[in-house]
Amino acid sequence: MTESSAAAKTQPVILVVEDEPEERFLAATLLEETGFRVIEAETAEKALAILRERGEEVNVVFSDVRTPGQIGGFELARIIGVTWPRVHVLLTSGDAGDQPSDLRMSATFIPKPWRALDILTLVEQAAGYRATGDAH
Repeated sequence: MTESSAAAKTQPVILVVEDEPEERFLAATLLEETGFRVIEAETAEKALAILRERGEEVNVVFSDVRTPGQIGGFELARIIGVTWPRVHVLLTSGDAGDQPSDLRMSATFIPKPWRALDILTLVEQAAGYRATGDAH
């Protein structure tokens, strides 16, 4: 095993679920440049397919609440909580109607627009990777 492949094995894997290509690209780039491995999905259904194949690799799912298809972010978080309970879920939304009180599972809600530092801090904490300390 080469040094780079050994390092890749220790890097947490973040699954970014966002249907808007620009937002998905921004989140993925931010996370990759900080040392995370990133898998991208446009829909919750695609995210579930990825988790079925690679669920043991994924540490954190960062998903928009509103995704196209029959499954949205809240339902995705519920499925992950039951099927992959060790995977941390971060949900984000810019819609004022998507309130954190809608969360009935262990997930963290981040309102849009989010700040890069907030996302990095929350993902690091959820992944247990290079935690930046107190988030307050």
